[in-house]
Amino acid sequence: MARKKTTIYLEPDLLTATKTLAASSGRREYEVIEDALRAYMRSDEAAAGRLELRAMLDRWSAQDAGLDEDVAIELATREVHAYRAEQRDKQQ
Repeated sequence: MARKKTTIYLEPDLLTATKTLAASSGRREYEVIEDALRAYMRSDEAAAGRLELRAMLDRWSAQDAGLDEDVAIELATREVHAYRAEQRDKQQ
């Protein structure tokens, strides 16, 4: 499968660990990151996030199916920010 280039920002220690793991395992950095993302996507935490997203989409469609794209994007952005803040609060 063809890959697409993207930019990610990592904390310096995490970047160093990624480079070290890649070098010690004979892989490239992007392979280490892809493996980590795939493992996360299979995790219970990611599954819970997908369930929350589905519930959020269901709530919106029940409220108003006539949202224009800009309004829908704004609602989605606010919901994601609220969810992330809630998750941060739970971790503290």
